[in-house]
Amino acid sequence: MLSCLTLAVSCDGAEVTTAAGLAVDGQPHPVQQAFLDHDAFQCGYCTPGQICSAIGMLDEFGNGWPSHVSPDLTANPELTDMELAERMSGNLCRCGAYANIVPALRQAAGEAP
Repeated sequence: MLSCLTLAVSCDGAEVTTAAGLAVDGQPHPVQQAFLDHDAFQCGYCTPGQICSAIGMLDEFGNGWPSHVSPDLTANPELTDMELAERMSGNLCRCGAYANIVPALRQAAGEAP
């Protein structure tokens, strides 16, 4: 869910995880660490949303869910740059950190950066 489009009252009683709540025992989540490793942020304004969306996107990808640009809806998708761009298209970065976000996402997905 996008916090900017969600009324707080609609989350009453629900478990909500924010970017700040992803660390475990003081250790960053692997996606957070990948963003740090690849300097995948500049001003930091969009970073929490990018990280939370990336975690959801990588879970969907890992489950074999196709996206709008997946060429074969019956096969497991490949994590191409076009797949990454489509799956992260709901997040905008005004600073232009995209060049570093893609390698960070590949690291978080377990691919070579």
